[in-house]
Amino acid sequence: MLLLLAASLSPSLLLLAPLGRAGRVGFAPRVAAPVCAADDGRSPDSSSAMVDGEIAIVSMPPESFKQLVEQAAEATAAAISDGALQMEVEFPPLPTSKLDDSSISAYDILEANLRLVLEYHKRLLPLLPSVQNVALTLPDLPERKRAVELLGDDEPWPGLKAWSLVGGDANPGPFDWVSSVLKQGVPEPELAEWADMYIELPTLNLLRQREPTKPVIYFNLKLDVLRGDLGLPGFPPRSTHHEFLSFIKPVYYLRPRSYSLSLSRPPFLIAYQGVLFRKYPEGYQTLLDRGKQKYRRVLVNKDRPALGLFKAQLTSALKLEDDAADSAISQAGYKQSTWWEDDVNKEDVSQDWRK
Repeated sequence: MLLLLAASLSPSLLLLAPLGRAGRVGFAPRVAAPVCAADDGRSPDSSSAMVDGEIAIVSMPPESFKQLVEQAAEATAAAISDGALQMEVEFPPLPTSKLDDSSISAYDILEANLRLVLEYHKRLLPLLPSVQNVALTLPDLPERKRAVELLGDDEPWPGLKAWSLVGGDANPGPFDWVSSVLKQGVPEPELAEWADMYIELPTLNLLRQREPTKPVIYFNLKLDVLRGDLGLPGFPPRSTHHEFLSFIKPVYYLRPRSYSLSLSRPPFLIAYQGVLFRKYPEGYQTLLDRGKQKYRRVLVNKDRPALGLFKAQLTSALKLEDDAADSAISQAGYKQSTWWEDDVNKEDVSQDWRK
């Protein structure tokens, strides 16, 4: 069974889907528009790279959302075949031009994620012969109701059923929205016994403990944002990462980042951007945006680099002949990591989140 965290019903797989949160992303592939090209003349789908002194074939970022979903499904299936149970799939759900539009609402983001998760399910299930039922798991009954309305049915595709992490498939009561706003404590998760897999934090940890043998896919849940909130007033403690989130392996990860660098001569300020890209079982690629929808591969990291290291790798790749830039580059990697990336006291129970 598989749980696709977005909503779930006793499936063999749980697929956990996000709430409708809007936010700037900085990059997203555009349908039928190329976003990259291999620099070595090979097929744009993949090219060779050095990883720990060995030549390996690594995938290029997707040219369209269709290819993105296919890559994500392939990566997930490969990870499950290798025994992975807690998996992260993370990428921008809409093109940058739309995400920058102030008229885009949280529900537009939610709808985009639900449409993508449906296409993801269609491509993933044929790659997993042992999985028949997927629980599309949403946080609560009001969110499940909203998802069913957007998808048109609580079973929008054979083998995929909408499920609530709290409440299952019950109809929401007239005051359930109050509990979804004023959440207190850690509610007991509603298990989807029928599911083979789940696709969706304290409650999710309980789900992992109650369903230890079912794959769980955390689909566009922005786990790094959640990690940044841990330990703040009103949020779960930092131990949530050490004891739970550290088990979640990024099987498909596409994260764009934008930066700027001061110069001592015109134009005095240079903007640059890149993408941290990973398709399991490949390494983590640091890709510099060359403009005109092309990327230059800077480095392939065997383990997930800290964002400060990723920035330093991008900055060094600019190769600017400028004293101010050289000074900034020399300090680019100095203490720019987060507490969960440092793990100073070695509290992480698992290293899967880096692998």
